[in-house]
Amino acid sequence: MNGKELAGVLYKSKYTVCISGREMIVEDGIDSMRNLETAYEIETKYGYSPEEVFSARFFNTRTEQFYEFYREEVLAQDKEPGPAYQALAKMEELGVLQCTITRQLFDFPRRAGCHHVYNLHGNIFERNACPRCGKLYSMEYLRDSGKVPLCEKCRVPVHPGVTLLGEMVDIGLMTEAADEVAKADTLLLAGTNLWTETVQQFLKYFHGTNIILIHDGHHFADKDADIFLSGKCSEILPETAKELERLKKTEAAKAENMEKGEAVEKAMRPGRKADCMES
Repeated sequence: MNGKELAGVLYKSKYTVCISGREMIVEDGIDSMRNLETAYEIETKYGYSPEEVFSARFFNTRTEQFYEFYREEVLAQDKEPGPAYQALAKMEELGVLQCTITRQLFDFPRRAGCHHVYNLHGNIFERNACPRCGKLYSMEYLRDSGKVPLCEKCRVPVHPGVTLLGEMVDIGLMTEAADEVAKADTLLLAGTNLWTETVQQFLKYFHGTNIILIHDGHHFADKDADIFLSGKCSEILPETAKELERLKKTEAAKAENMEKGEAVEKAMRPGRKADCMES
């Protein structure tokens, strides 16, 4: 199956939810800290593993070093969402995709144009807040601070708007996302595999018909998906969105022609003609 054929499956779906995975941001040029080479470079540079630095404990005890890492390894990587995310936005616009769930921090789905997005771990742009007074700060404020960005009022370190390791995720947000998965008849897993933590969390809520899996390469669990496409999301999803747009236009044209035909037929009925003559 290719992206064009996938469009036919999604076109028939009544409710589609997408879980957007790590591969999608990597395709857009984000250097994932789960890459072994990147993780080694970070540990060499900072003296700690990415998991240690990107944690609540490190933020609380080594705040200056945390922010050095956060600015240089996270905020400095901010890029624009690529073709795969643009395709998701188009699919939502066409009414084919109902929402997107992600734990990535760069808010790519929303920035590409998606409106119904669940950022499970927050994002780098929103909710950068003072833990004492709650005042919000922009990503630029954190990025451009000399060392530790402090609340202008309380003079305490601003907490980034992302969930650090060791912190609780937003239970309400998780519940809303799980409800979306429960409503879906199609689950689109893009740039991930069936054994990731996020996918496993939500699979138990899915009772629909199709699990569609797209990722580059192969994984031993691929066989458990109803439909599996091996390839880059940035190549497959734009093709799918383009075909969906064609199908929607064809459907609209048929409906318009049918409406015109019914109007002509109604105008030509004998009763209608007599009414015209009497008037």
